[in-house]
Formats: sequence, C-alpha cells, structure tokens
Amino acid sequence: MRSSFNQANLAASTKTANILSGDINEFVTQRSMVTVYAISSASGVRMNILASADVVVDDKEILPIGTSLIIPDNLIDSFAVAAGTRLAITLRETAGASTTDVLLAVDVQPF
Repeated sequence: MRSSFNQANLAASTKTANILSGDINEFVTQRSMVTVYAISSASGVRMNILASADVVVDDKEILPIGTSLIIPDNLIDSFAVAAGTRLAITLRETAGASTTDVLLAVDVQPF
C-alpha cells in the first residue's frame, strides 16, 4: 500500500491547485483501490476528486472537526481506478475564514 499525507493551508475564498501534484500517488501504476481521508480546522472547506476525466467527488464538504486525522473515521471516499489513472484533488474555501488547515491522507492499494 502506498500512503501519502498532505497538509494544506487555505486563505479566505481560495481554491488550491492539485494537492497531489508531484506526489507518489498522483499517477496510479496498477489497478488499485484508492481511499481518501480528510479533516479541516474550520467549516466551509469543499473537496473535488478527479480520477483522470472521471469526477469521483464533487464539491463535498470536509468535516470541521479538528486538527488530528483519524483513520478510518475521517473517510471521504473509496473508489477503484485503472492502471495509468491520474488523481487530482483540489480544495476550495467557501466560508471566508482567514486561514483554514486541512489534513489529507491518500491510500492506494493494488488489487
């Protein structure tokens, strides 16, 4: 299993580029099950997940429950992908909070 952990700091009313850009899990090399976990320190953070051209998660709100990521409690989604799939995860801050921290984990398990 390949796991990666990321932290993003969002300013008010901003959107990130691909969080996985340059990450080991950006390109999936084998048919795999991908599982994404996330939490935020404030409300109003929304997530989009793309698997190549397929929209997996569209504008889903991340729970504002603190700064400690707990696996498997903070599950966002789990989905299968084919070999060669490019994963893209973006975050959008909608509440106008000055700074919001987001913790993110991505697990890729070949099958």
